[in-house]
Amino acid sequence: MAKHRAINTFKPAKKAPAKVPSQLLDLQIESLADDGRGVARYNNKVVFVGGALPGEHVKAKISRSHKRFDEAELVEINTQSPDRVTPICAIYDQCGGCQLQHLDYQAQLNYKLARLSKLIDGGESPVFSPAIIQASATRYRHRARLAYANGELGFKAKSSHSIVGVEQCPLLEDAINTALAKSRDSLARYFGHKASGEVVFSADRDGRVGIRIQKDGFVDVKRSEQLAQNIAAPAFLHSVVGTKGPSWRGAGASLSYQVTDSLTLRYQPGDFTQVNTAINRQTIAQCIAWLAPEADELIADYFCGLGNFSLALAQSGVQVMGFDAGAGMIECANQQALEKSLPATYFCADLFDPDAITIPVGCRKVVLDPPRAGAKTLCEQLAACQAINCIVYISCGPASLARDLAILKQAGFKVDDAAMADMFPHTHHVESAVFLRR
Repeated sequence: MAKHRAINTFKPAKKAPAKVPSQLLDLQIESLADDGRGVARYNNKVVFVGGALPGEHVKAKISRSHKRFDEAELVEINTQSPDRVTPICAIYDQCGGCQLQHLDYQAQLNYKLARLSKLIDGGESPVFSPAIIQASATRYRHRARLAYANGELGFKAKSSHSIVGVEQCPLLEDAINTALAKSRDSLARYFGHKASGEVVFSADRDGRVGIRIQKDGFVDVKRSEQLAQNIAAPAFLHSVVGTKGPSWRGAGASLSYQVTDSLTLRYQPGDFTQVNTAINRQTIAQCIAWLAPEADELIADYFCGLGNFSLALAQSGVQVMGFDAGAGMIECANQQALEKSLPATYFCADLFDPDAITIPVGCRKVVLDPPRAGAKTLCEQLAACQAINCIVYISCGPASLARDLAILKQAGFKVDDAAMADMFPHTHHVESAVFLRR
């Protein structure tokens, strides 16, 4: 017999919103938060001030009040930091893509390095200072994801779903900026004023740019074919994917990016690749130097994607086994290993499922490059496997890295070396590479 539950129709009164002080506050900025905002204190409460820098005395207005902290808008700078610079982008104040353009680039590096050092030290006396992997601070992105809505193509605004129109971006490779300029009108006609979606630009080492559209609703095949004809070479329309119905796909031309001096990887627009190829190459070189691969060794690569790290490792003659959940990328990685006659084999596996994780017999060294969520389940299994004695952990999420390092340290691993890789200059994002030994 079905059980019936009494329904409580009592509705508690809505909590009144916290009162936001209307007066300007005089604040002394003490430091930068992890999201790049200035940190101050007022009436024993932390206040986050966007656009403010350490050492500055500012006037700010509370925009949101919370129980433990407040958020404030910068109104006036009374005492300016010597590290303050003029942003390189005209729409920096509106666009949500960057958070640190007002901070001198060397100071940006120092800020990110300090965050990584604190994370690794865990409150203990520092044993070493992580290295800095850096390249150009502009024109570094070989991939860009722009949004389209209400007749506007651009990036999301700060703390908003609104779109800031972008003509050119100083962080994009020249080939993407050129493709954006030449295709903007054609894309606007294709979407119109009612449709919405995303447009992904992906460039390769030869200057070609693949354009992939992710569109809300159905895909009009004839209009997609017309758009493909209107895209000026060397850019091309790769595909149009809709949330409903079938998709449109072009000739399937692939792109490529440089991994080492003698190795390039093929990829399709929409595949995951590191946005900064110069930093990626240096990080791969550092990974190989740490692992010191020897002939006939077996190295496992988790969250391997297209084989970004493992195919480079296989070039040195070691056997590599790669694991990732992306079936399409695993298939592509196996094809490229076969084409290049490299000793690497790839397998599809959900690395967040403990029953799906495999640690190959005879494997002593591991590289892992998880998403921002980290690799808690995998690290627990690596910690329990006594055969594993060397790990290179590539991280794009400081919080998850701290959690996973604690798991590995409890199992006897120690951080032997580390590097802060500035994959995203002018943003608060910290990419890092950590070498652990047991």
